[in-house]
Amino acid sequence: MPRAISSGRLNSQLQMKVISKKEEWVPVLKSSDIAAGDLVPVEVDGVAILIVADLDGKIFAIGNSCPHLGTPLENGRLGEGSTIVCPLHKSAFSLESGDVVGDWCPFPPILGPLVLGKLAPPEKVVTFPVRAKGQTVEVFVDRSLKERFESKYWSGLLDAQGKATGEYY
Repeated sequence: MPRAISSGRLNSQLQMKVISKKEEWVPVLKSSDIAAGDLVPVEVDGVAILIVADLDGKIFAIGNSCPHLGTPLENGRLGEGSTIVCPLHKSAFSLESGDVVGDWCPFPPILGPLVLGKLAPPEKVVTFPVRAKGQTVEVFVDRSLKERFESKYWSGLLDAQGKATGEYY
């Protein structure tokens, strides 16, 4: 069992704070701020989200990070149908489901499929429910997602979270 140092003595258990989900609809931009073909990056409580209006004007919300290497998808382009294409390795993802559409890592030729595509298996991009309400676009997100993720970091001397005061060593 992991041991943690606290106040000069050993604790028999690593104590972690339990944080519950806080899912809700969050307004992210005005409806007038997005048009067909637009890619608009937003951030909600530390989570990078990309609001996308496909070529027909239908609005989607996806994670603004390619699951392959973390490339910001805001630098990508819209593909055929309702897809977005990663600017780095040209994998396409469905805006509706997040699934990979077509080949995984087809770019650069030869190197992409034989090397880059082997770094990680095909993985879907995160999608979020989205709706237009009045004159705003809202996304359904877990407002405690970042905090829940970071709560799994251990804390202590030379820890991943820094000092209890919020400063870093």
